[in-house]
Amino acid sequence: MSNTPQPIRVTIDLADRSYPIFIGENLIDQSTTWADLPRAAMALIVTNDTVGPLYAARLEAALKPHYAQIHTVVLPDGETHKDWQTLNQIFDALLAKGADRKTVLFALGGGVVGDMT
Repeated sequence: MSNTPQPIRVTIDLADRSYPIFIGENLIDQSTTWADLPRAAMALIVTNDTVGPLYAARLEAALKPHYAQIHTVVLPDGETHKDWQTLNQIFDALLAKGADRKTVLFALGGGVVGDMT
């Protein structure tokens, strides 16, 4: 039996656009985190150059059973990069990889990453 507490699930209620947020420890490695993923052919991980090197490979490995294609875009870290040029990096990655409206985006990080994803 694991000593890791069960994650807390909070649902952001936006009618047909509702989504869950999980709060807890080691969520990347817990299968329950990924149980209700939206069905899509592609996922895009949006991260930054601080968090990405630490966790992006683990997240990609956790998502691999659920998506045929997984891509990652790494943004510069820091509030000074909350601008159109940085946002366009996400758009460019989506266009270059042939994303469609069902592509699922994962924000891996906070601040700029969370705000722009």
